[in-house]
Amino acid sequence: MSRIAKATGFTCLALPVGLAYAQAPAESPRITAGESGSSRIDQAMAEDIVVTARRVNERLQNVPLSITVVDARQLTERNVRSAFDLPNVAPGLSVQASGSGTTAQFSLRGQGQTLGQSAPGVVPYFAEVPEFSTQFYDLASVQVLKGPQGTLFGRNTTGGAILFSPVRPGNEWEGFITGRLGSYDRRDLEFAVGGAIVPDKVMLRVAGQILRRDGYVHELTSGKRANDEHKTSFRASLILSPVEGFENYTIVERTRIDEHGVAQIFSGFRASHPLAAEFTALLANQQALGIRKLATSQPLFNKFKSNGVINTTTLDITENISLKNIFSYREFDVSRGFDLDGTTLPVLDVVNPFKGYTKNRTEEIQLRGDFSQLRFVVGYYDETLKDPYRLASQTVQYLQGLGFLPAAGFNKGDQKTRAGFLEVTYDVTDALALTGGIRRTKDSRSSKAQTSLLVPGFPAGPVLAASGSFKATTWNASALYKINPNVSVYGAVRRGFRAGGFNPAASTPELLSYAPETVTDYEIGIKSFFVTEGGWKIRANVDLFYDDYKNIQRLVLLPTVPAATYTTNAARGNVKGLDLELSVAPSPVFETSFQYAYLDTQYKDYTDFVVTPTGLVSADLSDSRFPNAPRHQFTLTPRLNMPLSNELGTVTALAALYYQTGVAFDPANRIDGVLQPGTTVKGYAKLDLRVEWRDIAGTGLSLAAYARNVTNKKYIVGNANQLANFGTLLYTYAEPRILAMEAKFKF
Repeated sequence: MSRIAKATGFTCLALPVGLAYAQAPAESPRITAGESGSSRIDQAMAEDIVVTARRVNERLQNVPLSITVVDARQLTERNVRSAFDLPNVAPGLSVQASGSGTTAQFSLRGQGQTLGQSAPGVVPYFAEVPEFSTQFYDLASVQVLKGPQGTLFGRNTTGGAILFSPVRPGNEWEGFITGRLGSYDRRDLEFAVGGAIVPDKVMLRVAGQILRRDGYVHELTSGKRANDEHKTSFRASLILSPVEGFENYTIVERTRIDEHGVAQIFSGFRASHPLAAEFTALLANQQALGIRKLATSQPLFNKFKSNGVINTTTLDITENISLKNIFSYREFDVSRGFDLDGTTLPVLDVVNPFKGYTKNRTEEIQLRGDFSQLRFVVGYYDETLKDPYRLASQTVQYLQGLGFLPAAGFNKGDQKTRAGFLEVTYDVTDALALTGGIRRTKDSRSSKAQTSLLVPGFPAGPVLAASGSFKATTWNASALYKINPNVSVYGAVRRGFRAGGFNPAASTPELLSYAPETVTDYEIGIKSFFVTEGGWKIRANVDLFYDDYKNIQRLVLLPTVPAATYTTNAARGNVKGLDLELSVAPSPVFETSFQYAYLDTQYKDYTDFVVTPTGLVSADLSDSRFPNAPRHQFTLTPRLNMPLSNELGTVTALAALYYQTGVAFDPANRIDGVLQPGTTVKGYAKLDLRVEWRDIAGTGLSLAAYARNVTNKKYIVGNANQLANFGTLLYTYAEPRILAMEAKFKF
């Protein structure tokens, strides 16, 4: 199942103040994060952007929180097709490929999820439900919330949350169909259609996505192409509103993925390994093949199936009080095959077969009140995840003296979360608003596992089980002051919490469980929008933050056969940084945006066991970098918007430059001050281009051409570092240059 002020200076907070400006007009354009953007004005330049970061519609300027908002048009123009593309539009968010290379692991402000942790530090929400779907089609917006989200959202998080908002059914019958052809035989189809069956009473929307692309890595053993795309997903939404003040909103989604897996390229080995001679020849062969070909001993595949439903009911009890219930049910199963040594030798081959549906149910009830100066929400959240106890892994791995040994593992992991929460906002004056929130959470975890060598004479492994509960109180307090309707400053203090868990394979009682980790986040910021005397529109948002991070959970890989891991509370540290979003539109024809994130992570203490060629030893890891936390990230996006004469449509042209500095993939990347091989990678820059002729002659037809990774940059997005135990190092590389044509018809 699935790292400040001193470094950057506070003078940046005064950035917009010295600009000459005229007061924005009273009737400001509104763009809601649940609607598509206007073709005339980019969402980033609208004076009034409405977000749902606090579970209600609010102006972006009025929310004391660092938020990046990306609307439907921006998702299309920036070619955001998967979770791995999100950092291109939201610097500060980092995404790393998992150990198998097939799933995305999110990180914000140095806090994410590494292998072995029971809960992610950053949680994606779809229609207010955690981890329901991250399929990128028919979305109204994506909102990235930075920092702990410990009171209002379904799950506690230490790093942040990502909100995916689908397009809701409306009264007007409308829709679109999009076709796409491109490199590696890309052939995609996306569509949506919907409207009112009974105006204002019954509204329906149906959407779908079919993605097909051949892989860009040739797997020589099977003859298949890895890193392909074969996804099919359909979604239906229905709103019933039989009487005023009552709404029932249902979403049903079905997704299937059947792909050849992700290639992880053999890139190094431990010189002292018993198979060093064989590895030498295999590495030379791989280097001759390059990064777009490989040969493995285990067929690569990635299969996923998911069915889910969300039902949200809203009832206005009075003019000032409303009740909302959000229910979801999802069942999903995953099957993967990957070769964690990346060679034709079965040093560590893994198959995760379909094991039966994991079932996830959530329910949340909210009571809201809005009494002019005073607004509140009180609620209860309930989540249950049940995982069947069945065959979960089949492996072949190398053991010195015994050769290549097969093994099998059975496991299950059940989870329950119960939480009550309250948040209150009080407008002290028209300019000053104070917010306070508190939440009490109880997370229950249980696990059961058995791993056995499938070798005659070896007894079956013991069945290991553990269970228990973890409780925490999280809170937030913030103040927002409006200097004027378009400039506000804020300060916030928040506590976040990530649940603990269990290590069924622990060798000693003290390692059987690991405790929750916590973070206390301190943040100040300014949000501003200006129209200069020359008519330039400028939006500038800046925040500074400092996070105190305790009981950090970190993974230890054990030198055992079968392979095993455990998680401990190994460290404490701090994270400090800055987020900047600047958008400038000198005229309706041209606009540009610049987004920058600075991150400085540091362990105060990090001592843990590490695997060395001689065994498991205790080491000082405090000089290590936080995993998946680049120090610098930025995007620069100039955009031309050129109306054609005689109502022939509009031509837009966009360039997007993204850059990030290097990252560490492994938590223990410096042992006793010495950088470990294969644990960190260099930074990179990449350029995307897009040109589009929109609404050709008023027909609703748009044509576009785009290029991703224009310079064909070769950069690394993940690793599988087995140097210390199994002796190999693998890298996952990003996609090469991609060219495509797109046609979209709106009706």
